[in-house]
Amino acid sequence: MKPPESSLTLPKPIASLADIVRLREGGRERDGYVGLDRNERLAPLPGAVIAEIRAGIDSSLLTGYPSLDALYEDLADVLATPRENLLLTPGSDAAFRALHQVYVRPGDRVVMLDPSYAMYPIYARMFGATPVQVPFADDLSLGEDLLLEAIGPGVRMVLLADPNQPTGTSLPAEVLRGVLERAGECAALVVVDEAYFPFSKHTVLSWVAEHPRLVVTRTFSKAWGLAGLRVGLIVAHPEVVANLYKVRSAYDVNAVAALCVRTLLARPEVAAQFVAEVDAGRRTLAQRLPALGLTPLPGETNFQLIRCAERIEPGVLVDLVHDRGYLVKGPFTAPCLADCIRVTIGPSALMAQFCDVLEQVLDGH
Repeated sequence: MKPPESSLTLPKPIASLADIVRLREGGRERDGYVGLDRNERLAPLPGAVIAEIRAGIDSSLLTGYPSLDALYEDLADVLATPRENLLLTPGSDAAFRALHQVYVRPGDRVVMLDPSYAMYPIYARMFGATPVQVPFADDLSLGEDLLLEAIGPGVRMVLLADPNQPTGTSLPAEVLRGVLERAGECAALVVVDEAYFPFSKHTVLSWVAEHPRLVVTRTFSKAWGLAGLRVGLIVAHPEVVANLYKVRSAYDVNAVAALCVRTLLARPEVAAQFVAEVDAGRRTLAQRLPALGLTPLPGETNFQLIRCAERIEPGVLVDLVHDRGYLVKGPFTAPCLADCIRVTIGPSALMAQFCDVLEQVLDGH
């Protein structure tokens, strides 16, 4: 007879997980809505690309374990980087997790910005480290001195998104050079997350050769539009790559994902065209939002931060556009974003439609 649930004795998880709360990822609740909350590609991939991918999928691709040699060769060529400096990962998240697993010990500190990607502090806590979160000022400026002062004894990693999410702000090259210098003094890695590089064109990829402690991560989820396939990339010193390889899952990047990435790498105009569409969408928002009493903030990503509290409370606006079929991000708990919502940018026509909805809900509020 099965004992009652209350009498079961289960092993306790590791102590570092005690204070971590994660919400399960759903999806069905999004059906029928225009998703402007996840920074995904908001234009379909060209039909010719989809047709080419379909033509490349056969039984052998699905039934055999994936081979990534050809993809590594393509990436080495496109990035002008030796293969031994490259490691494919199932999304950027796998890269961040592996970096913590390999290099971060219980009691270490991991420096990051606040706010930034929500998973950064979770990975630090997961491996028993303390996240040191350097806050933005209310005007979204970042005190360089505060960041540099945070990098000292006990710090094992500095994790910076450039441009940052959700603030959309970029780090000047001189700040990043200062971070690398400080990190060298305390033997810490510096990880620069370049998820939004296709939109900002800011990169420190060429610095990896001169800075062995520098790690650059990228993703194919944004401009390339492969969020559903979870493919990321690490560029680092060969020793770092070799250590990260030790903790990867076997065959962790699947064959269909590799086929899709290779197809798009051969067609760089696909990502370039979408970046141009995002730029046009950003201009549409910049033209329309001020007339509605909303303030678009500067940024170089595929999302737009909008200050709205002078006209309407962010949470109220999120609910109103939700009722009209649009999902946007907000409200935020960080003080510097307390009066903001965040909107993923798509083609100009889509942004114009969204502005029409904003106008309607604001006029009726």
